[in-house]
Amino acid sequence: MTSPLRVLRQIVAPNGRHRPHPVAALLDETTLTSLLAADAVAANESAPCPTCGRTTFHALNRDGSRTCWTCRTATPGES
Repeated sequence: MTSPLRVLRQIVAPNGRHRPHPVAALLDETTLTSLLAADAVAANESAPCPTCGRTTFHALNRDGSRTCWTCRTATPGES
């Protein structure tokens, strides 16, 4: 029989494998400025991110690919 305190602990601070992995550091303003100056990034837009599992802000690269600003995942462009 599971104690009520154990159930409450699992709700408040679960310790299983289902915990999400920590997200990599966000790209900062300096990185954005350098990418824009090097013509590596054309624009920004919201798009679904396969890694984050939700719609996030992406850098639209010159080759048509997208890079998620949250997790830095690169998504290939539409060819």
